[in-house]
Amino acid sequence: MIWKINKAILREIDDIEKFRAEKFNKKNLRRNLVKMNQRVLVKYLSENFPKDGQDYHKYKNKIQVIESLDQKDISNAIARLDRINHVNDQKRYFFFIAPLFALITAAIVAISTKINFPADYTNLDIILDIVRWYSVPLIFHMILYKGVLMDSYDKATVNYFKDLLIEAKDEKKSSAEGS
Repeated sequence: MIWKINKAILREIDDIEKFRAEKFNKKNLRRNLVKMNQRVLVKYLSENFPKDGQDYHKYKNKIQVIESLDQKDISNAIARLDRINHVNDQKRYFFFIAPLFALITAAIVAISTKINFPADYTNLDIILDIVRWYSVPLIFHMILYKGVLMDSYDKATVNYFKDLLIEAKDEKKSSAEGS
């Protein structure tokens, strides 16, 4: 089991290194939009269209590559990005995280009210005990929240590229109608 996970991670790292070495052109883009697994594709898109911006001429060349795709490739890519968006929907995470966190909080409060603390315990000692009990679920919650936050960045990348594809598709449609 662990071997399979490690093998998949190594394959993703290898795929990422391959696309970093290749040019952003029509042939590579078409292949990558179809062939790459979801996580590698999102990484590919975020590196070619970084959220912090890029050189205008590089960006313009990449837009021309997108516009050079044919109508069918664009439609298929939009459908795939829709599927990736559906899979990465954060509402599902929050649906499980929020009630779990509320249950843990309720359990800690219920347990702490039933415990008979020694007479020499001060309020500070009681508060410190509660903080210690609560720290593990809080750390767990923060780890899950970080994952959700990273998924939201991925979702933004997918939506941005999908918007670029839709714009290219509309432009192709309007130029075909104008001919």
